[in-house]
Amino acid sequence: MVYNLDALDFLAQVESESVNLAFLDPPYNIGVFCRMPPDEYLAWCGEWIREIDRVLVPNGAFWVCHKEPETLVDLSRMIAALGRGRVNWVTWDKYNGASAGEQYVMNKTKLHPQGKRSFDQDAEYLIYHADEGEWTAQCDRERGFIFEPLRAYLDGERRRAGFSISEVRDRLGFSGNMPYHWFAVGLIHGKSSQWQLPTQEHYEALRQLFNRDGGEYLKREYDYLRREYESLRYTFNNPGKVSSVWQIPPATNSPHKTPKPERLLRRIIETTSNPGDVVLDPFCGSGTTAVVADRLGRRWLCNDIDERWCNYTRERLRQMQMF
Repeated sequence: MVYNLDALDFLAQVESESVNLAFLDPPYNIGVFCRMPPDEYLAWCGEWIREIDRVLVPNGAFWVCHKEPETLVDLSRMIAALGRGRVNWVTWDKYNGASAGEQYVMNKTKLHPQGKRSFDQDAEYLIYHADEGEWTAQCDRERGFIFEPLRAYLDGERRRAGFSISEVRDRLGFSGNMPYHWFAVGLIHGKSSQWQLPTQEHYEALRQLFNRDGGEYLKREYDYLRREYESLRYTFNNPGKVSSVWQIPPATNSPHKTPKPERLLRRIIETTSNPGDVVLDPFCGSGTTAVVADRLGRRWLCNDIDERWCNYTRERLRQMQMF
């Protein structure tokens, strides 16, 4: 569905934890669509960042595009503070090193005057954030630690079997603190710890230890735990060796001032969501997110404050469905 609302009013209507991937290409505050004092602009961004955090599922993908790297750093810090760490910083090289004359042909940009004294600013930047399952900065969050069901199962079975974590470590012959990572989160011996799922070999060793006297502990099969673990992790459909510098030409033949090319959205949606997932774009402009999500078998929710771009998006979708 395409909505025609203020972005914050639109997001207020979206159900909590109902979105798998959010792509945001907000006004850049450089005079195109938006011009606010910097502090006011960041405060406004903070409002929609909190709303996106609310509507995303715990392992959802959070993408933001911007032209100003300094601003994007601030936005990235805001998102990370909510427990969704930055996975990637992507540089979108729009002209692949093309000369000014070639750029003019590709996208009708102005030719540079001979007296220019700086490099061409022909890149935009994207940040990709997701919950990587770390306990850090999540203790106070309502949704809690993303792998808590698995951690609680393993630690509960350990407690039922009557072993301390140090006993497990000693009985299995570990010299380090690996067993602590299976059962505990937070601080271990004064250091921050990240939870880890045991390997299948270690899980079988735990089974033998806990059931040494005929007990019935750790009855779940390892394949089940592995599937649960993968379902809780954030989606990343590995495309192979792909640099974080994306050389993708800009969109052409669009009446919108700042359109995003379909190839850019295809890479984002294919890699960080799955068929049937919900993709959200509250600043959808000419509707590229909706068009690409629809082609890739994703459900989608899009919004723009300008009615003409909502109508343009609907027409793009209608034309696509005719062929």
